[in-house]
Parts: sequence; structure tokens; C-alpha cells
Amino acid sequence: MKKSGYYILAFDSTHHAIKAEEQLKKNKVEAEMIPTPRDVDASCGLSIKIPEGCLERVRDLIDMPGGRVKLYRVGTDRGRTVYVEQEM
Repeated sequence: MKKSGYYILAFDSTHHAIKAEEQLKKNKVEAEMIPTPRDVDASCGLSIKIPEGCLERVRDLIDMPGGRVKLYRVGTDRGRTVYVEQEM
């Protein structure tokens, strides 16, 4: 699998997704709200796309109890986008 240079944060609710986006933007972290990809396991239809270089800062800023947010590395495998769950 090749890395594509970004990660997806998937949430258990829209409220948590919006709260996380506000926190990231307030701290000037590059973040983009996107529809949750079909292959990502999440209860919410909103996710946040973050560049690879921002990952450690995002981990420091997003403080949610387990299960409320999941982190996925985005890559490709034989031309298909794949999402691999990572440790948050």
C-alpha cells in the first residue's frame, strides 16, 4: 500500500466532528471537513481530512474519549483508495 499523505478523522456524532474542526482551526491546523468515505467505520456522515505533517499536533489537540473519534491513514492499493485504522 502506498501512502497518499493524509489522514481521516471519523467521529461518532456530528457534534464531535464540528467541535474537533473548531479546535483545529482555532489552533491554525490545516483541516478540511469532508463527507465520511463509505469504507470508513463511523456513525457520523462528517469526517476531517488532515495532512500527514499535522498528525502529531492533531493528536495533541483532539482529546476525546475512546470510540468518539477514529483515525485512518489513507493510501492506495492497486489503484483503489484504502483506509487503515491507526492508533489515535
